[in-house]
Amino acid sequence: MVEKTNEGSLLGNGLIYSGIYNSRTDVNNTNQFPIGEDISRSLDPSNGTIQKLYAEDADLTIFQENKVSKALIDKDAIYSAEGGSITTTSMRVIGQIVPYKGNYGISKNPESFAVYGYRKYFTDKNRNAVLRLSRDGITEISSYGMKDFFRDNLINIDEPVWKGKIVGGFDVHNKSYVVSLQSAKPDVLYKTLAFDEAVKGWTSFYSYDPSFSFNLKNNFFTTNGIKLYLHNFEK
Repeated sequence: MVEKTNEGSLLGNGLIYSGIYNSRTDVNNTNQFPIGEDISRSLDPSNGTIQKLYAEDADLTIFQENKVSKALIDKDAIYSAEGGSITTTSMRVIGQIVPYKGNYGISKNPESFAVYGYRKYFTDKNRNAVLRLSRDGITEISSYGMKDFFRDNLINIDEPVWKGKIVGGFDVHNKSYVVSLQSAKPDVLYKTLAFDEAVKGWTSFYSYDPSFSFNLKNNFFTTNGIKLYLHNFEK
């Protein structure tokens, strides 16, 4: 949840968590926010607002406009003089927050986020970059032969007047990240293309502009308005 100040204004760089929910015991304390407990965490406001949260195993990935960080869930880390870390149990629901290396964020386009396995894909419009976050950190995959393309086309997205969007999804059938740059400017067409991990490059341009995408039983689907499309149909 986005934390609020006492004056009621939004604090876009803060997190607040409620009581637990347990479906097995019918315990539902999600509407409880005890003020006597330390239930909030704040991130560096200079990195902008929190745009996306993604929980994985015992970690929480936090995407701000200008930074990506990892928060430990129900544990903290103690660092040695050599730089190594040891995780310890903690009473905090959201433990220590550790930023990833690199000056990248998700700008204001959380709709560009997609995940497959331990790899997360997203765009940073402010830095003209398409990015992959994996166990080895953040990699700028737009630099694989398409740096100039994304520099020229991302500038048309999410302008205050035009309110374009960047729709991301992972095609599990073809094992590729599909991103669609969609500008609302009448003189600018959409650009939809795919990044293939097998060749570490951008291999395909597509002629559709999805509003949403998802996978089901090794099939890749997209929607456009009320229409549903299957992209790897074989007779």
